[in-house]
Amino acid sequence: EEFRRRHPSVRIRVVGQNSAEVADAVRDGQLEAGLVVLPVDDRGLDVRPAMQEELLYLSAEPRRVRDPMTIEELAQAPLILYDARWGADDPMRRQLRERAQRAGVKLEPDIEVEYMTAALDLAQRGLGDTIADRAIVASRGLARRLQGVPFDPPLFETFAFITRRNAHLSPATRAFIAVAEKRVAALRRRLDAERPEAVEDA
Repeated sequence: EEFRRRHPSVRIRVVGQNSAEVADAVRDGQLEAGLVVLPVDDRGLDVRPAMQEELLYLSAEPRRVRDPMTIEELAQAPLILYDARWGADDPMRRQLRERAQRAGVKLEPDIEVEYMTAALDLAQRGLGDTIADRAIVASRGLARRLQGVPFDPPLFETFAFITRRNAHLSPATRAFIAVAEKRVAALRRRLDAERPEAVEDA
């Protein structure tokens, strides 16, 4: 909205669903820039981390979110995961898979869907549990319907802006990234201010 108001004559095309897909498109020159969740294949890319956010295990069933979620318990949980088409390359799943391998367990979700919104909706209906970061829970007002606990040890998503290495970005893309960076920084400040530890430290 902010970019459109500032530059009403510029056509906007924002594509991509999964970070692996976005990284491939930027590397191949189909997109000039992207906002992704790390890790991604960074061959030929410049990567600028922008924000880190903690992932939570979410459930509509209070007894399943009494304590932090370990990878061993996650392997037994009624799990709903999104990004079904990108399962093997999805950054969050890569983190979970590596953690499961180290623990000697296997993660097999009960339900896989394409969109995070679908996973959250199914979890709210009690069909299983899912995973999302604190920012999603806060922005979508999910705290009343889904309760969340952190992972043990904590699990984080790192968001980063990516461009093709040594690429010259168009003025429109540079302007769009500037707006996006400002928005991400504002979100990071707001989330930091809302954290319980921020209140305790004050």
